Amino acid sequence: MNFNTILGIACIVSLTLPIVIIFYNRYYIHKSLVAMLAYYGLGFIDNLLNENLIPGSITFGRIAGLIDNYTYVPLVLTALLFFCPDKQKQNKIKILILAFLLYEIVIISFCGFTINSIIYITGPGIGIILIYSFYLFIKQVKFTIFHGKNQGRLLMLAAVVFDCSCYTLIFFFNYIQKTPYQTDVFKLYYISSIISSGEIFSASARTVRIKRWRSASGAIRLTSAGST
Repeated sequence: MNFNTILGIACIVSLTLPIVIIFYNRYYIHKSLVAMLAYYGLGFIDNLLNENLIPGSITFGRIAGLIDNYTYVPLVLTALLFFCPDKQKQNKIKILILAFLLYEIVIISFCGFTINSIIYITGPGIGIILIYSFYLFIKQVKFTIFHGKNQGRLLMLAAVVFDCSCYTLIFFFNYIQKTPYQTDVFKLYYISSIISSGEIFSASARTVRIKRWRSASGAIRLTSAGST
């Protein structure tokens, strides 16, 4: 078993962490986090097929990879709605998501399900996600500094920005530079996925702990008030 295989298995395990925390804490009641669940679920299946840990034909693996690539931008943009409380801005992002889906349909109709269509779709999509997630991250940093709360959301946005930044490098090496060192590209993908998935998991767990601590503190105060 080589180092890349070990990283691949570690990546698969790490991708289950956000899935587990979303189900365990019933975050799927938020429509935007259902998109995050779908994103990690598709990545999990795609990596299982890549590492040959589940049986599947080459065609099935290719289809799974295409679905993962074509749904990446709409799913991540939908997940980012969770971090935008402003309804007007949410509506603008929803319009952007619909526009991007139409853009994907146009590109696929001209280029088919090919590498070229992935390049034309993923390239602009990564740029949009990186700019918007960084914007949300800066806003969340200011909010957390001034109000001293929502550290969990800040960590989750940091994970999205980090993951998208690494994905930008992967896109450049894979489709622009067309590097022959594919094992190194996979290492970058595995490591970035492990770190970002771990951040999402720890941020969600931290949020749950804080909520439980506040609930317990509130119960103690009520008990104390009732006994006096």
